[in-house]
Amino acid sequence: MAGKLSPITLDQLIALNQEIASLVRAGVPLEPGLARLAADLPGRSGKVAALLAERMEQGEALERIVADHPAVFPPIYRAVVEAGLRAGRLEGALESLAGCARRLSETRRTVILSLAYPLVVLAVAWAMFVVFIVTVCQPLLEFVAGVPEPGMAIRAGRAVLGWLVSWRGTVGIWGPGVPLVVALAVGTWWLRSRRARLVEPRSADGLLGWLPWTGRILRSIRAASLAEMLAMLLEHRVPLETAVVLAAETVGGRRLVAAGHQIAAALRSGQPMDRRLAQRGELPSVLAWLMSAGYRQGSMDRTLRHAAEVYHRQAQRQAEMIRVVLPIAMTLAIGGGVTVLYGLLVLGSWFSVLRTLV
Repeated sequence: MAGKLSPITLDQLIALNQEIASLVRAGVPLEPGLARLAADLPGRSGKVAALLAERMEQGEALERIVADHPAVFPPIYRAVVEAGLRAGRLEGALESLAGCARRLSETRRTVILSLAYPLVVLAVAWAMFVVFIVTVCQPLLEFVAGVPEPGMAIRAGRAVLGWLVSWRGTVGIWGPGVPLVVALAVGTWWLRSRRARLVEPRSADGLLGWLPWTGRILRSIRAASLAEMLAMLLEHRVPLETAVVLAAETVGGRRLVAAGHQIAAALRSGQPMDRRLAQRGELPSVLAWLMSAGYRQGSMDRTLRHAAEVYHRQAQRQAEMIRVVLPIAMTLAIGGGVTVLYGLLVLGSWFSVLRTLV
């Protein structure tokens, strides 16, 4: 069965996590629970649940099964499962990941809705531009070419029209070709962004972080996840030097994981954590300050819970803002840019003709 499985989507990961967390919280053994769950979940989610149930019934540990299928589960998932099992709170770890994935999914949907109208405007403008090239440019050029003693504006219009007319010979290629390339790019982005690997920082930054304001949401989501996971580990008596590494791995990112290992090494060598945190630039400044304060006061778990709530609220506010602002910004950037360019090319040509009639 493992060879037939393909990577799960972000929504499937959320659904699967919620179901597994519910089984653990209810005290139901995972093996029979997942077997029954496989019959209820559709598509790949059901197949993944059946795989987990089958392998666990054979005595294999959940984290080992997840590690054996990197094509199905993102690398962060293994770290989350390991952290949850170490803390004895698998359901809490999975719910934390599901919450992070849910916010990423909402951000992705916001981006899709923001692109919908500008892309329609782009398609309509492109169709009108092709029609203009094919049917209008040549007569306009012939009309302008017959003007005696043309002025500077008419000469410029004639040059533009001549340039546009030269495109007619290849309109069968670039006319449908440009929309197909745009559709292919958007379709590729849509397919890649719906995969569960979007929870990985590198994937999220590449697919969502390039848009205005979404980078802030991603940073807030990661800070909240890091604080929440580290607090859960400390609350269940996981040693701090181990908890720092596990929490960093559940969030992912090469620099953050490396920072977690370096902080753990400093703790094992007897260095104070607050001094080490001050030297790290990978953590958000507020989170590093709260962690240092909690470490000095001996209440790091409570401080981290507070930090997680702060970053959750911050991510929510940012998400609400981009739901309003991003569609407007994308419409102005894409739709407005296309409109201005279309006006310069098409209306400019018409103005050249009108000047010949004055």
